[in-house]
Amino acid sequence: MVLAALFGIFGFCIFAASLIVPKAGPSEAEAARLEARIKPLATVVTDPAALLKTSAPAVKREPLTADQVFAQACSACHNAGVLGAPKVGDKADWSKRLAAEGGFDGVVAKAISGKNQMPPRGGNPDLTDDEIKITVKLMLEKSGL
Repeated sequence: MVLAALFGIFGFCIFAASLIVPKAGPSEAEAARLEARIKPLATVVTDPAALLKTSAPAVKREPLTADQVFAQACSACHNAGVLGAPKVGDKADWSKRLAAEGGFDGVVAKAISGKNQMPPRGGNPDLTDDEIKITVKLMLEKSGL
């Protein structure tokens, strides 16, 4: 009899719980909020063709002057001689560099590709070869060469 009473109470509890708990799943708005919260932060694109489609087109800009390039990319190291960079105005140091690199074209090639701690293109990959060339020419002229 005690067991029958316990089973009766158990059945009543299950019936009451079924009335309280809704049978439907989350609403569309709740599901959308949940999807937004658990979506990945980013995707990785490894296909070169798809990468070209997703990358931003290059922005056309006016060519920089030698003084602008020097101020933006070169002056920090070449004014102070940081890490062995030849100082602007040091004719002897630039003469050694010209001899070691095979002349003006060799120095320009090293400025484009980088040398020792100097990154390629002085750390600005947007600089064109012509901008590098006129800037090297400017530094040589300021050094008396």
